[in-house]
Amino acid sequence: MRSEEVSVSGEPIRGLVYGYLEKAYQKKKSWYCGSSSSSFDGGYRETISAMESKIAYLNAELAAVAERENKERRRERRRLRQQRSSDGCDQQGDENDKSDKESEGDENGKSDKESEGDEE
Repeated sequence: MRSEEVSVSGEPIRGLVYGYLEKAYQKKKSWYCGSSSSSFDGGYRETISAMESKIAYLNAELAAVAERENKERRRERRRLRQQRSSDGCDQQGDENDKSDKESEGDENGKSDKESEGDEE
């Protein structure tokens, strides 16, 4: 693929590829082909390094957000469980109050109606 030009004396001119100086050709080739062998790619390495560090930072940030969300879910579940258990206690307490009212009477175990009949 190397097309060497010939000088006036008939000798090949070294360092030329397709009419370009060899170094310039390598830069163009690396730019088109994405080769990392050229010094031209130094900027790309810096960009890639910056992207990798940004990705690492964002992954750490994502992990922190996920952990906060998990803690919040756990707190919410705990709060709901406590609320349900306290609601259950209140309902049981209400039922106990109703049964207490039904069984109220004098000390002899008579209800209010029975004790009224005894007074007359």
